[in-house]
Amino acid sequence: MNFSNSKWPGAWERHLIRRMEFQQFFELACEPTAADMEIAKSKDQQELSQFLTSLTLLIDQFTTISADTSIGQLLKIKNALDACHDTAFGLATDLTEQKTAITSVNEVVTESLQHAFQDKDERARLRLIQKEATRMEQLRRLEFPIVSDLLRSVCPIPNGEVTGALLTEADAAFKAALETFNIDRKIYLAQRIDIIVADLDSRQLKTHALHKLDILNRQLPGPAKEHFKEEITETIE
Repeated sequence: MNFSNSKWPGAWERHLIRRMEFQQFFELACEPTAADMEIAKSKDQQELSQFLTSLTLLIDQFTTISADTSIGQLLKIKNALDACHDTAFGLATDLTEQKTAITSVNEVVTESLQHAFQDKDERARLRLIQKEATRMEQLRRLEFPIVSDLLRSVCPIPNGEVTGALLTEADAAFKAALETFNIDRKIYLAQRIDIIVADLDSRQLKTHALHKLDILNRQLPGPAKEHFKEEITETIE
């Protein structure tokens, strides 16, 4: 069934698009209906509205910062800014302007914290610097919608459809998502891909999935790597 996709699909609509375009990757998942799509779009719009309201309230909090603002209050505002920035990725519109604004405000708050720590807690100041470096990597990954979808507090992708969703992605997005997985989860993902590949009818999709499995295989520990290397070779041959 064909639907009219939004110009800026949100997380809920985006996952239905994956299921429609790559149905064979989702095993027992039913093909989305028109009603499913309308519900997804409605959820996306509701989340966007909630985000914009939260952002306005957060900016209002920032305007109350002064030289007397405590470290605890600064940290509370910074954590809220970080969470808000994460949420901004993958919503149902272009939020480049809002993300830029959040970054600017966050830089001011972070600088205030560094100055506050400088005289009182050098170890805390260094931890803050390290945390910011880690966040830069996280923000880079969140530029890929699949990563922002998987890391949301309310994920639109059911556990049983995560592997299928990952298989629909381009290599760069797939690799970025793998950076958020530990070894056990990567091994489980490889096992799931292996099962999906065995049931695929399309040679093109099978080759596509095996390519993803090969990328994943390079990140697995020795025994698991050798097992899936053999699986890939046998399937290709």
